[in-house]
Amino acid sequence: MTFKSYSWSIGTTSFRTSQLNYKIERQLQLLKDFWQKNLDLDWNYKGSIKNIKLLNDEKYPLQIKYYEYMKENDFITGNAKIRDKDAREKTSGLVNIGMLTKDRKITEVGLQIESLLHIEQTKNNIFYIADDSYNYLLQFLKLQIDEKGIKIKPFIALLYMLEKLDYLTYDEFTYLLPLCKNKYDVRKMVEIIKNSRMALDVDTIITTRIYDMDNYLRAFEEFRKDYPVNEKTFEMIGMNRKSASYEHAYLPVYNELVNLAFHLRHNTFEERIESYNKLHEYCKNISGNAKSYWNEYLFMGYRPRTFDEEFDRKFRQLEISEVKNIIDFKRVFFEREHIIKWKVNLKEYFDLNKRYFSLTDIIKFEDEKIELDLLPKYYFKDIIDDLLNEELLYDKEYYALFHSVVPIEKISKKYTTNIEKVVNEINKDLNTDLTVSNINTYLEDEKIKQFNQLIDEKFKGTDLLMLLDLIKNRDDSEVCEYVTDNADVPTIFEYVLGIAWYRISGQKGNILNYMNLSLDADLLPKTHAGGGMADIVYKYEEDSYPRHDLLIEATLSESTGQRVMEMEPVSRHLGENIKLTKNEKDYAILVAPQLDERIVLDFRSMKNRYYPKGNDEYINGLKIIPISIDILKKIINENKDYNYIYDWFDSAYKSTIPDPIWYQKEILEK
Repeated sequence: MTFKSYSWSIGTTSFRTSQLNYKIERQLQLLKDFWQKNLDLDWNYKGSIKNIKLLNDEKYPLQIKYYEYMKENDFITGNAKIRDKDAREKTSGLVNIGMLTKDRKITEVGLQIESLLHIEQTKNNIFYIADDSYNYLLQFLKLQIDEKGIKIKPFIALLYMLEKLDYLTYDEFTYLLPLCKNKYDVRKMVEIIKNSRMALDVDTIITTRIYDMDNYLRAFEEFRKDYPVNEKTFEMIGMNRKSASYEHAYLPVYNELVNLAFHLRHNTFEERIESYNKLHEYCKNISGNAKSYWNEYLFMGYRPRTFDEEFDRKFRQLEISEVKNIIDFKRVFFEREHIIKWKVNLKEYFDLNKRYFSLTDIIKFEDEKIELDLLPKYYFKDIIDDLLNEELLYDKEYYALFHSVVPIEKISKKYTTNIEKVVNEINKDLNTDLTVSNINTYLEDEKIKQFNQLIDEKFKGTDLLMLLDLIKNRDDSEVCEYVTDNADVPTIFEYVLGIAWYRISGQKGNILNYMNLSLDADLLPKTHAGGGMADIVYKYEEDSYPRHDLLIEATLSESTGQRVMEMEPVSRHLGENIKLTKNEKDYAILVAPQLDERIVLDFRSMKNRYYPKGNDEYINGLKIIPISIDILKKIINENKDYNYIYDWFDSAYKSTIPDPIWYQKEILEK
């Protein structure tokens, strides 16, 4: 009665996956450099390596060396108890998605993703998504799991369910999709959801799956036998993968529930209250997240001090309280124990699966609903049945494909790069008149509408003010909790600035093009390992002001670091932009939590400096206006529009007030 896999997941719960894009890319950079320095060594080598001392249960010195290399490069902090194990865990997710081989060598696909960090990405593919997202998508279209009784292409299973059901709820994605171990399970699960979506009982579906597995059937048959229940009993039926001793906590819970169900049922309310209090104390010893599920099931939000006759009535209506004999009681207890264990594991896998599938940027996770973006929805519509029916490849053939960069039509004959049929299907359903040449413009317009809706719901003026305060105070966890934990705070700061300026500008223009940020399918920011261009380039057509570009730069650095980190890049970005547009009306602003006086003076001095265009030509002065977060908040609070701001900054730039008091008079006191 040992544990057997009942579900699949992508990645590993041992490695936190926030900022997943960045962590994949950064690890590929580190591993590329690491292997160049350790060409002749084997990842699983067990000998000795100079300067590497094994500790505790460590076995693999090269893995320890990579662990130390990650620390040297500030990718990880702290001190792992078993360093080689930690190195394996940090890299296992990249193995799962084909970026690395099992011995952690970078594959052709991994090198492709790493190379994209050094060039400007395009959207020259059939889904009009960024190059890196398209490469991730190709990987997930290849991905298959063929082990421990599971034979499935998980991403194809997700696409199939989204096509047949239009969407998945978070519960369906969390608890039901990963239980599909093969293509037959997928079809069956779709029918179950179709027939009972309005009253879907996840617990009943899980229970059915539990009894479909022979190890659980044997465990229950042993449990229901007529013998005293003890700690060994729970070690046997619990099938705990970590330690059988974790199962001992269930014995007093079981005994107290037996007491309540059969001995105290007709006793006084006061006697049952005493038993409820004991039961509540016993549940505290259940390990991990299972504890909260048991508390939710048994106590329904009540606490010992709030146990009253209403709670007593509800408790006595639970199935585990209403059983008539010990065999039924054991059945209910057994089912509840394993339903909870399955749900705990599946809930942990939800975050992994969501993050990895989100790399493709074709799936929207919003409003507790999961849907395909418009173009992929119609692309997969007519081929998804055939894709689900395709047999899995044998290992050698699979890994040759999985680790190689190949066009989509080489993954399956069902895929095509001819988008005309897809556009025709969209026209038929949506009563549009799109063509292959203008579908991208239509999709961009739809994204703008979606972004405006997101701003109206999540980034109103008061929300922006709140976020700017949190950013200024470096309450990073709260910032990430509100926006996304797939981006670091500097990236979120740029994103918030972009939205703020979009609102200031009357929500005109293509803000998605203006922000030099990668956004996911839900239009939230992602952090990448690359960089090197202006944060936001806002383009203004002629109005009460001349046509020009405004470069908006963000920094969280302070004092001397601010001057060192921002002086050269900001002036260079502006100078290069003017060379490109041939428009010396272009200017830049720098936004920081606090401004160091030296950087204010340095940027002010750029008014009287020349920037080389080439061919012995120069730009005569650069207009750079530094402002603090508090000034930006004042602009938002007072509902200042861009006409006002342009005139204000232009007047400040042309001012003849001496530099030492210029900022005070022209910016702070205006």
